[in-house]
Amino acid sequence: MITSAIIAHRGLSSLAPENTLAALKLAAAQGVQWVEIDAIALGDGTVVMWHDNSVDRCSNGTGPMSEHSASSIKDLDCGSWFSDAFNQERIVNIEQAVLQIQSLGLGLNLEIKLYENNAATVAAPVLAALQKHWQDFDKLIISSFDRTALDYCQLHAPHIQRGKLYNTIPSNWQDELKQLKAVSCHCHYQHLTAPLAAAIKAQGYDLYCYTANDPSSVNQHWQWGVDAMITDYPQRFLSTPEPIES
Repeated sequence: MITSAIIAHRGLSSLAPENTLAALKLAAAQGVQWVEIDAIALGDGTVVMWHDNSVDRCSNGTGPMSEHSASSIKDLDCGSWFSDAFNQERIVNIEQAVLQIQSLGLGLNLEIKLYENNAATVAAPVLAALQKHWQDFDKLIISSFDRTALDYCQLHAPHIQRGKLYNTIPSNWQDELKQLKAVSCHCHYQHLTAPLAAAIKAQGYDLYCYTANDPSSVNQHWQWGVDAMITDYPQRFLSTPEPIES
């Protein structure tokens, strides 16, 4: 289970381009203990640290991920859109990301994004990288909106903790978390209620909310028993370590 109440979303994405080595390094430098990143497959099967299903928004390239390969993305600039200071940032594969996070001593919430791919295409390379390089499995959790991705991880790496991602938590959440042998439930902070939080916690699950960027907007969530906030602005939370009483 996650052992830090504050998790940097896509690395420290408010101060560096998201899902880059710079964002990971800056998170560690700011005192963040856990990061969240995304894993997605290219057309040649290479899995990279990236969120979108195209390179358009966060690089100087164009096109869907399915039309790219390790070769075609290696020289893309994925930092200048954020700031000229990051113009040397590149898209990295998941093994490079795992090695960087491990070297920084950070905990990792790794989100698998399938898009049009099957579970094995994305999850198998992720699990291979983790099995090869990860050391402390208490500081690792795999999460996904895609049930099939988590099913694959449960079958092939049952020792790795799993968390189910939701936007709005559905009525069958209890059955799904039980079937997945999940340790946590992750949801959008705006869609959580006190009774639902209490029910999830009563069943013994950790509860994580995304993407809360204003500490004052989630004061009540801490009181409901939320264990961690995934945020673009961990520095705001770390400067206010105690939740403000409402």
